[in-house]
Amino acid sequence: MVSGKIIIILYLLILNAGLVSAETLNVGQGQAYSTIQSAIDAAKNGDTILVGEGTYNENPLIKTSGISIIGKNKENTILDGGKSSSGIRIAQANNIVLSGFTIRNSGAGGSQDAGITIYKGNDNTVSNMNIFSNTVGISIYQDSNNNVISGNDIESSYGSYGYGVYIYASNDNKIFNNNIKNNKIGIYAYSGKTNSIYSNNLIDNNNQAYDNSGLNSWDVDKTGNYWSDNKGSSEYVITLGGKNAKDNFPLKNAIAIRPEPVATQPAPKGSEAAKSTPGFTVFASIISLIAIGIFRMKE
Repeated sequence: MVSGKIIIILYLLILNAGLVSAETLNVGQGQAYSTIQSAIDAAKNGDTILVGEGTYNENPLIKTSGISIIGKNKENTILDGGKSSSGIRIAQANNIVLSGFTIRNSGAGGSQDAGITIYKGNDNTVSNMNIFSNTVGISIYQDSNNNVISGNDIESSYGSYGYGVYIYASNDNKIFNNNIKNNKIGIYAYSGKTNSIYSNNLIDNNNQAYDNSGLNSWDVDKTGNYWSDNKGSSEYVITLGGKNAKDNFPLKNAIAIRPEPVATQPAPKGSEAAKSTPGFTVFASIISLIAIGIFRMKE
């Protein structure tokens, strides 16, 4: 028979697991954290960082997987990169959610430096952003796979690169529901394959797109992209890159970019954060009753 001591230990372990909860970290004037980076450094997997309105002159680096960083209002929650490096850099971290910021003035000259850089990161989401006046808007760089880029305005990338979205040696990413305009090159796909690029507006970029593999999908389920320089052709050929990649179903009109729902919700505050779920409570109670029964039998 299992001893009562073992049952009690199991009970305590299960009860403690039920009390573990994700936290919400608040950034801004009068909040616990004055910088985005300080909140990131304190965050754990599963935590949400809520950033208040204001201008943040910093270059946050994310190395912890599974955190969400949400701006209160993308028009007024501004991250200025100071032209020194990436505005936000996800470095070998997965399952990050970024949403609700304006990101500007990022990049020190390299193609990795961007408004948002994902470096060797998988399953991340970037949505509901204004990204403008950076050397590269979003860089998905080197073995960064299964990321989602959606609901963003990506404009006016400048300098020697000037890419709106840069995909380098990365696969299976989804880029859809974005305005990409007034960049040197709208989307630059280099050595990537099986990326899905559809339902975007590519407007007045000097060159709309580049694809040197020809192995990416520029339309999905008969839905392509809107190309401002398309003159009514039934297909849009991307000549840059030398592979004549095609959008087989180019859209006739620009689409309305819709806000993307944020997949995470703020964790409960105060005493609510310490409550266990009903399932854990019931299970812990059953274990407790079993332990009491065992002790009574021994008596």
